[in-house]
Amino acid sequence: MKFFKFGFVIFSLIFGVSVTATSADLNGQWVLKVEDLNNQSIANLTVKFTNEKAESCLGENWLHVDVLSAITKDDKFFPVSDRLSYTIEGDTLTIGRNEICDEYLHLAGRLENNEGHGDYYSFGWGHKSLGTFSLAKMK
Repeated sequence: MKFFKFGFVIFSLIFGVSVTATSADLNGQWVLKVEDLNNQSIANLTVKFTNEKAESCLGENWLHVDVLSAITKDDKFFPVSDRLSYTIEGDTLTIGRNEICDEYLHLAGRLENNEGHGDYYSFGWGHKSLGTFSLAKMK
């Protein structure tokens, strides 16, 4: 796993990737909905994005996501009780379970006008599409 971290750092330096540079305003509370591949709602969360550094097997640029409330039909599908973290690059937001090495669960998609949509997938020793997500800032 150290090789992956080192490779990510080298990639970031060579290509000038900044995983925290964004014009998105992540302040406030957000509603996060996760659906399976059959478009069935599995988890609904209210979250807050923090500036607190998070532990991650993937690198050093992850920040904590505070889960304020959660309702789930299947905690194994999307583990609302696990620590979540996020990173943002341009308008691409990634939210994930990153503290269990090689068993990552990620939501990744485009964030625009206080809304986001994208894919939910697992990876580590393989890659598997699990569903989709939507995110909307609460008013």
